[in-house]
Amino acid sequence: MRFPIRVLAPVAFGLQLLGHVHAQDPAAVVGKAPPPITVAAWVKGAPLERFEPGIVYVVDFWATWCAPCKAAIPHLTRMQKDHQGKVEVIGISISERQADPEDTAYIERVRTFVEGQGERMGYRVAVDTKDKQMHAAWFKPAGTAGIPTAYVIDGKGTVAWVGIGSPKVVERIVGEVLAGTFDARAEAERARKEEAEAKERSAADIARARASAQKTDDKYPGYREAMKRGDRAAALAALDAAFEADPSSEATAAYQWKLMLLLQGGVPEQVNGYGRSLLERFPDNADVISFASAVLVHMDEGAPRYDAQLAHTLAEKAFAATKPDTRTQLYARFRLGWAQFHVGKKDEAMTTMTEALAAVKRLQGKVETDDLAQSCEDALRIFRKPAKT
Repeated sequence: MRFPIRVLAPVAFGLQLLGHVHAQDPAAVVGKAPPPITVAAWVKGAPLERFEPGIVYVVDFWATWCAPCKAAIPHLTRMQKDHQGKVEVIGISISERQADPEDTAYIERVRTFVEGQGERMGYRVAVDTKDKQMHAAWFKPAGTAGIPTAYVIDGKGTVAWVGIGSPKVVERIVGEVLAGTFDARAEAERARKEEAEAKERSAADIARARASAQKTDDKYPGYREAMKRGDRAAALAALDAAFEADPSSEATAAYQWKLMLLLQGGVPEQVNGYGRSLLERFPDNADVISFASAVLVHMDEGAPRYDAQLAHTLAEKAFAATKPDTRTQLYARFRLGWAQFHVGKKDEAMTTMTEALAAVKRLQGKVETDDLAQSCEDALRIFRKPAKT
């Protein structure tokens, strides 16, 4: 099935105002040919010229700022590799941030991000036009209102399924389409049932939240009202007053609230100060130390935003408190490797991260690890880079 693929030169076309487009019922696009692909640039791989007969395509809509989208990348790469010659993934970056409607700098930001992913992102990637033509023609009709959103195009070149779901859902759909067992009506019924069950769970959550709200008001007077107003300073003051009145109230979960508020404030030394205070006052509280470690350890290249020595101490204590072969230990060891790296203990960091990767592989299928193995491998690649002079 041939279809028009257009790459629009970012500076050669005027702005096309799309206006407000109401989300449609995704069932309206199932069983039909997909719209044309109109993109600003292909930043990885050759442009897709046609949907080849017999090939199942997954057209994945994502963005560089979307955490779930980025978490799905290695799964999509693995799925294409596992079904080489039968399945092809096409990544379409949409809704990237623009300073104004004419701004096209986002294209190079996406290109840089994709290049940085290397083999982790092992499929073709394109970027939406500045006037968001892919967003209008593909994403809006999907009716999901969120990303990642995926279209599954069957071997006949028609839309078999569209939706927003975990990589496991997309992999299941693709597997059924390949096997010829996919039933669009049964899948739609499954989705309706899951939505109804989700609404029931939500109603129960709301009821519990309303019941607990009074307890929060009693234990932390003024906190909930301040949060409703978006008054961060007042919320912090309410927590501090509650902690002073009842010191035991801090180590329940309220320390997390305070730490998150300090993070929002954007003053690193305030975050460091509270981190040191938690370490000094709750050195043997595994939950407190683990949470503080997860917040302060910088798990990427570049200079850490928060005190690297403090983060290292927290990471060591958090790892020491974990039980063997648990999900908590896997992630604590991963954070410890990064903490060691940022205090200059590169050899130790290499050893710790190598052990983390081995543990993840050994426990796969027994413990939920998400894409931690890939994250460990990415970290090791960074650790192996020669030091800048």
